[in-house]
Amino acid sequence: MLSSRKAVGGLLGLALLLSAPARAAEPSKYVPADAEAVIHINVRQLLDSQLAKKFALPPIEKALKNNKQAQQFLTELGIDPLKDISTVTISSAGQKGDKAQAALTGKFNLDKIHASAQKRAENKKDELKISKVGDKPLYEEAAQGKTLYSGFPDEGTLIVSPSREYVADALGGKTGKLNKELANAIATVDTKQTIWAAGVVTEDVKALVARKEEAAELAKKLKAVVAGINISDALAVSLKVQTTDAKGAKDVGEFANQAKGILEFAGQSNEELKPFVDEIVKTLEIKTQPTGVSVKFQLSQDVLEKAIKKISGK
Repeated sequence: MLSSRKAVGGLLGLALLLSAPARAAEPSKYVPADAEAVIHINVRQLLDSQLAKKFALPPIEKALKNNKQAQQFLTELGIDPLKDISTVTISSAGQKGDKAQAALTGKFNLDKIHASAQKRAENKKDELKISKVGDKPLYEEAAQGKTLYSGFPDEGTLIVSPSREYVADALGGKTGKLNKELANAIATVDTKQTIWAAGVVTEDVKALVARKEEAAELAKKLKAVVAGINISDALAVSLKVQTTDAKGAKDVGEFANQAKGILEFAGQSNEELKPFVDEIVKTLEIKTQPTGVSVKFQLSQDVLEKAIKKISGK
């Protein structure tokens, strides 16, 4: 569909960089039924935040302005990534990366996009092929020995994946229902957060954690992990680890408190880290509940600005 695989990746990467009581999160209805993890980015909320306007937008706008190829590509598609992309939802299953999918919502000129794709498919048949699922185009792009599939299941959603099955299912309305474990984890997410993620602790992940002997028993009791970042004029970070029982929650809570002690020591022994560590520790909340542990902390704009200047060398 798109001018090149690299261009598609660039669009996704750009979206990711931009990417009352709490309400349950509602991920894209096109998330595959076998997904084990989901990351959702409210791009509009992110771009409208004070932090993004001050620190992220200027370099992004400059990069777009200086990249003539990207400008031409986006013009052909009729997309302004800083205005037209609303959300990005990334899902995955397994460890190989072949069951990953990105769903972008926003404003898309489907006629313009399809006309551009058809023109390219005619000129470079070995790189782009167009088939159909019902009456909806399915774009198949080959580059560097790999294939990327994409399509629009509705006028406001773009699906991109290395799995043809995922895209075809989305175009055909056959995505199914999320597995119970992931659905339960997502139900605890605060949808007001700018970025949130939820994932099931699979047997493969448990095996990875259990490689450390002291964590072997704890690994068996891990159930799911939920995280979120709210971006406004400051950064608020939250993390929830769900366990199968109270003993597992207690063990996770003890680990979190040990990590806090290590963090405090790092701040005391490193002057450069001290301002950031002090603020994290000052705002840090660790709560142990019967079936899980929640961790929260914040970073102010002043502290973040110091970090950005230090990283950029200014």
